[in-house]
Amino acid sequence: MGKLTVTAFLTLDGVVRGPGLIDEEMHAALSRWRRRASAFLQVKGIADDCPGAAGLPRHVVAGDLATEVRELKARYDGELQLHSTGSLVAALEDLVDEYRLLVFPVVLGEGHRLFPAGVLPLALSPWSTTATSTGVVIHEYAAAGAPAFGAMA
Repeated sequence: MGKLTVTAFLTLDGVVRGPGLIDEEMHAALSRWRRRASAFLQVKGIADDCPGAAGLPRHVVAGDLATEVRELKARYDGELQLHSTGSLVAALEDLVDEYRLLVFPVVLGEGHRLFPAGVLPLALSPWSTTATSTGVVIHEYAAAGAPAFGAMA
């Protein structure tokens, strides 16, 4: 059974936004992740915008999202990857196994957020954090189920 990974470019305030410029360190991380891909999950309208996906299957989402993703995860042994699509990430909820978040040192104040209001609470277990020379912080997290909340003092 494969796993679903999400790679997203974010601002400090959580807005999903393309990077504009990718430095060497980000390029190295993106290339490393793409080499792990068995297939790509994409949204209609951006299905052709996935550098490094040549020769790999691409699955454009249509119909019952949860059912389709479960079937695709069962079909592939490696990674089913989704790159930088906030609206789809929120709909996937508990189907994502890993998040790769590239956080840029910019605050936009408005825009589409990766995790908008109303999304199911989610705990993440960090397993790698790297800062690039341009100030981008690359976080890698594994999904860890529902979060536990404690009392505030």
